[in-house]
Amino acid sequence: MHQEPVSKPRRRRRTYTAQFKTDLVAQCMDPAVSLAAVAIEHDLNPNVLRRWVIEHERLGLHDADAQSAGDRTELAPAPANWLPFVPVRTVATERLATQPSQPEARIPLTLSGRGLTLTLDWPMAEHQALAQWARLVLA
Repeated sequence: MHQEPVSKPRRRRRTYTAQFKTDLVAQCMDPAVSLAAVAIEHDLNPNVLRRWVIEHERLGLHDADAQSAGDRTELAPAPANWLPFVPVRTVATERLATQPSQPEARIPLTLSGRGLTLTLDWPMAEHQALAQWARLVLA
């Protein structure tokens, strides 16, 4: 006896109104409310509701004030690690800018061996090149 495979009808992608999203995000903003409980109560996957909450926190989407005012501006989603650049001027930076240039710091180095002495005066800014040179010489 051969049975035909039973195929389930394809589930269509659900769409939700902006007001529905706004209401659920507002419920999730209450610290006493579980996001998963709200999602299950409304027959949603908790990951979908979590994404709406993140969009609200990062981009201001699904905001009750913007929905009621009707003046929604579309924002491009920002990467998860995006932080705005804020230039900062420190006291040390300002002090360096106002001070006259001082002589460059140097690294004194003396190597002795087999009756020979080598004395170097290397610029501090080139310390990595000095380390590389010393590895070659002392190898």
